[in-house]
Amino acid sequence: VVRVALAAKRGPGRIVLVTDAMAVAGTDLAEFALGGRRIRRAGWRRTRGDASRAGADGGQGRGLRFLIRGVGLDLGAALAMATAGPADLLGRDDLGRLAPGTRADMVHLDAGLALSGVWRGGERL
Repeated sequence: VVRVALAAKRGPGRIVLVTDAMAVAGTDLAEFALGGRRIRRAGWRRTRGDASRAGADGGQGRGLRFLIRGVGLDLGAALAMATAGPADLLGRDDLGRLAPGTRADMVHLDAGLALSGVWRGGERL
């Protein structure tokens, strides 16, 4: 489906990479409370007490790996879909790119596209 969408879209990009990962993505929590409801982890999925879906925790790294390895996009195109593309859709030229005057919010991904560092406003977290 992603290949078809990318092939159908001609011209400058408006297809962006987003995630429904929850704030606890990447932690080892088995469950947590959200809005008064108990949320449980089951692999990449999050479910509520009634087993209905409550989100995911794959994150952008997983999405990038899928676009590169599963869809066949090159690294630059995949990264643009996760950074400058969403910022452009929001009309935010101060986000999604490294340039003078931007916030310097960055992540460092290792060779396997796993998160290995985070900077917010130029400060390492």
